[in-house]
Parts: sequence; structure tokens; C-alpha cells
Amino acid sequence: MPISLDLASVAFVHADTALESVSDEIIAKGTLSFAATLRCNRCLIEWTEEFSASFLEVFGTDELPIEREGSIDFEQTLRDEASLAIPLVPLCMPDCKGLCPTCGSDLNTDPCSGHADESMSPFGALRHLLEP
Repeated sequence: MPISLDLASVAFVHADTALESVSDEIIAKGTLSFAATLRCNRCLIEWTEEFSASFLEVFGTDELPIEREGSIDFEQTLRDEASLAIPLVPLCMPDCKGLCPTCGSDLNTDPCSGHADESMSPFGALRHLLEP
């Protein structure tokens, strides 16, 4: 059954789930697969990456999210697992150089050849505050 998770960056979700009844509990375990669109924290490039996460959830009989037609709602469990699998600070590559702070060009593809004298910058007068 397709599951729609309202996470802004998740493209598709597939979950294989097995249920096991143990006394007054139901154990749900499985694997979640999805693709997410990420934006590099340094150079702002976007790409889509596939993720996989295992989950194990124990439901007591009084807290089972059973729907009217007898199905169990795993949306919150899957949403939580997908959110945890996505990196907090996505990087397109571990050694991403980011953007030039002066002109904004991507230093991975277009290295800057330098810029004019920074003392002409309106912030040049503040440079002495950063130097020891």
C-alpha cells in the first residue's frame, strides 16, 4: 500500500513490514526505503539520494493505531524514521568547497581567481576587529 508522507524533501516511500503478536502487544518491524531531494549546506546544489532505514515499533493493545477497516496506521512511525535517516547537514561531497563569500561562485566548479582589494569593501573598516 503506498504511503504518502508529507515531508518536503521525500520523493517516494516504500515500506516492508512484518507484524508479530506477543501477549498484549504487537511488534511491527520492517524496512523503509525512500528517495529525498537534498540541498548541500555549503554550495546549495540539489540532488536526489536514496535512503533505507530499519524500524521496530512496539504497540500496546490500548495504543494501537487501528483504522476502521482493520488496517494499522504506521504513518507517524515511518515519518519519524524517514526524518531520522536524512542527514541534518547534507553535503554533496565530504570535501565540498562551498561558495565564494565575495562573488558567490561555486568553488567546486569555478574557482575564484581572487577579487579586488578588500579594503575598498564597505566592510573593510571592520577587518581589524577580526585580526588578533
